[in-house]
Amino acid sequence: MNQLLGICLVICLLTILGYVWGKMTLGTVAACSMLLFLLTGCISAKDALGNIGNSNVIMVLSMFVVSAGFNKTQFVKMIGRSVNVLSKGSITKVMFGFIFASVLAATLTGSAAAAFCIMAPIVAASCEELHISPSKVTFCVGLTCIAACGIIPVGGSLAMFAELNGYITANDYAEYQLAVTDLFKGRWMSLVVLVIYCVFLGYRFSPEQPVIQMENGADLAVKNKKAEALSPAKEKCGYLVFFLVSLALIFNTQLNAGLQAVGLAPLASWEIVLAGAVIMVLTGVLSSKEAFASVPWDLGFLIAGSLCMGSALANTGGGDLIGGAIASVAGNLGNPYLVGAVFYLVPFFLTQIMQNRTVMATFQPIAILACKGMGVSCVEPVLLIASACCTAFMTPMATACVPMIMDIGGYDVKSQLKQSVFPAILLSLVNIFWIMTVYPF
Repeated sequence: MNQLLGICLVICLLTILGYVWGKMTLGTVAACSMLLFLLTGCISAKDALGNIGNSNVIMVLSMFVVSAGFNKTQFVKMIGRSVNVLSKGSITKVMFGFIFASVLAATLTGSAAAAFCIMAPIVAASCEELHISPSKVTFCVGLTCIAACGIIPVGGSLAMFAELNGYITANDYAEYQLAVTDLFKGRWMSLVVLVIYCVFLGYRFSPEQPVIQMENGADLAVKNKKAEALSPAKEKCGYLVFFLVSLALIFNTQLNAGLQAVGLAPLASWEIVLAGAVIMVLTGVLSSKEAFASVPWDLGFLIAGSLCMGSALANTGGGDLIGGAIASVAGNLGNPYLVGAVFYLVPFFLTQIMQNRTVMATFQPIAILACKGMGVSCVEPVLLIASACCTAFMTPMATACVPMIMDIGGYDVKSQLKQSVFPAILLSLVNIFWIMTVYPF
């Protein structure tokens, strides 16, 4: 192990302890972590600035502004009342509606953060109308937005299919290309288990009330009762902007294809959401003061700091070191289910502290080359690693979606981890068993 990697691992450990300690805000711990990585040379200034201005950070913070504008309209109350009428007071029916909508949003957008951005204000409005604390349902909604990505073969799943085949082709093992239905075939059982767990069980393990004090615009469940009602024109602008932003996120691929067909530049997700936030202010739905107050800056630093941790581990060779050890251990195991467990569990735990794209880019080539060396199909480990990297929900470092879940649900690190343990074990067992059964070596 080189000296820089050792320093990086010590800073990672101190960062995690800082999150668990809870004496400083998560954003403050993340900012200190980022500074330590920068001063020790684990990341460059370019890495630090790039992560602060990362597209996920901009998209998440901008979406809080869009949601704040949407929350000022009467439309959210209409949604809440509709959910109340349809559910007839049954929290199971409420959860079914939330989870079904979350699966749909995750499938169509292909992004956990984008899906949760769409769901958050709707869930908050419904909770207020039903007199349910957002802390009771937010975790399950967020968990679904994360774990349902890339399963049903439309939208984001097709992009992941192309990405995985790209890894296989790049490593010269194209005789084992994935079929377009393989992600669904290998992961549909985990989707069924996920939905059943979240609808019937998950909310029972969530805290009855927020564990931490929720502040600023991060608390989407609390409305400003004293705010003046919007004029009819601003009211329409509020929900029109929100739904247009949501539709643009859902149909981003088709939108960009149309823009390119007429010679215009494509729009990234963060550009769409940022434009929506600006329009909320320009149309007067939100004042400038309200817009800035709705942005949870602490959350932004948390996401940026988590991205810096992933960059530091990648820069110092942490991912390659662990990946090489996996290939070595897997090559010596005789039981295919144990081999599958190794290929799944190590990326699963590593993606809780590194960006899932980084883990995917590190481990897929290692797994493919290991299978090539053993002369066996690489489809199984490729699917296992993809499943593991798409199931990051245990820590605030896992994905940009988790800090949003914690912020809106009012969870601290301990309560987030406590809710995550059982579904993590459950989904891991299902993914390993099902994929290794359907795709035996």
